[in-house]
Amino acid sequence: MEMVVQEINLESRDIKMYKVKEDWIFDKQRSTMDIRIIGLAPMIEKRGEDGEVRGYAPMFWLYYPECRYVFANWDAFNRENDSERRSFEDLFWKRQFSSYITKWSNVYDRGISDYKTGLDALLEGEEIKQTLFEFEHDLWNF
Repeated sequence: MEMVVQEINLESRDIKMYKVKEDWIFDKQRSTMDIRIIGLAPMIEKRGEDGEVRGYAPMFWLYYPECRYVFANWDAFNRENDSERRSFEDLFWKRQFSSYITKWSNVYDRGISDYKTGLDALLEGEEIKQTLFEFEHDLWNF
């Protein structure tokens, strides 16, 4: 088997966002909801023939547990508070990033974009987020 090396000219400014894959696990013994990041994928813009942005595509996936050492040792800067020391691991652990839900585990293994489009897809993601919030909130309802 011969190894083929493909060179891709890429700069950090070409990466516009990251796709994060997580597992949300309910622990029945402790009655807690644990969130585990499984992987990260840098996303680049896909442009049409006219030069307009047509969407985003993942370049490759990184297994998050193997990358934690790197994230823990690099500082992320807070524009509002320059005296705070924070690593990229802290940003992920404290969930200090904006996101939206693109897929929820289902029988058909479909993403939201497979059965909803546009504003309806965003509203479906918000509905899933609300369902998760209510589930966790109801754990503490006496």
